[in-house]
Amino acid sequence: MEPLSYYYYNVLESLEKPCDVPALHLQEGYDLLYRYGGRVEMDLIRRAEEASANGEPYHWHEALDAEQQDKLRRALQDENPAKILKVMQRNGYAGVLYHHAREVFSPDDAQGVA
Repeated sequence: MEPLSYYYYNVLESLEKPCDVPALHLQEGYDLLYRYGGRVEMDLIRRAEEASANGEPYHWHEALDAEQQDKLRRALQDENPAKILKVMQRNGYAGVLYHHAREVFSPDDAQGVA
């Protein structure tokens, strides 16, 4: 398996739309994803699964077909953040990870970090 930093670099370099990550925040996004070493991906999918189970699915998670949702679920169970990132990127939701990192894992607002 490639080191996670390789995937983080790719996700920020190949976001779906230029507006997904403002250029001023590109390095911050990379730093957050790298700093937390897979915790962002695991936390995001865990929250998406919980929301779906409570009948309040995240729009991007609901838009995935059953096979892709299953891949994310297996990656979460296997504790494989690189696989989560890969699935998210292939389905056009790489920017979701960046935004989740900024909202939950940002040093200014780290209440969601355990």
